[in-house]
Amino acid sequence: MSSASTRNVVIAMKIQVLLLALVLTSALCIPVAAEPAMNDTTKAVIVTLHYRDGTVTPVGSRVVYGYPPDNIANTDMLADLVGKNSAVIGSYGIEDPRIIYSDTGAALADDVEFTVILPFDAGGQRVDLYDGATRAKLASADISGAVAGFCSSHRDDPDCGTAIPSSLLYGAVLVIVLVIAGAGIFLFLMRRKRGGTV
Repeated sequence: MSSASTRNVVIAMKIQVLLLALVLTSALCIPVAAEPAMNDTTKAVIVTLHYRDGTVTPVGSRVVYGYPPDNIANTDMLADLVGKNSAVIGSYGIEDPRIIYSDTGAALADDVEFTVILPFDAGGQRVDLYDGATRAKLASADISGAVAGFCSSHRDDPDCGTAIPSSLLYGAVLVIVLVIAGAGIFLFLMRRKRGGTV
């Protein structure tokens, strides 16, 4: 066997090992890249309100990671999460915050600060609070600043719309692997064509 022939065999073996390594790497990388993140990104909107002498006034709002309470049975007051064009995203019942419980019973407070905790929705613009019995509007709290502030601070959160979708990441990895594999095959064929058998 001539030295040129031996060199071609060695080159062919190196290319085969490289191609095998690329195939194995792609087999390991693609499922990992395509697998969705399992982090819990459940969020809640917390709106603080002040009730005094029959008037409810918004104090502030913020978005936090966590679960809102399940207040399905409470309808003393209703809180509507409202999005663009005044579309109601969700309606949630809350207990009357003026009721103060003690060991001896309950009393109705005239001046109380309270929070309304609702599920997060990136399209939420405001929270409207209603009397549960009469549906009279008690207050409206703008939450758009809290939502925008949260999303600008948490750009990688999937609910804020800026995270890279796993399908895009999967596609990018697949394209890179195919380009590298194609280049390896091209080099292999070019060497075979120039120097004889492999």
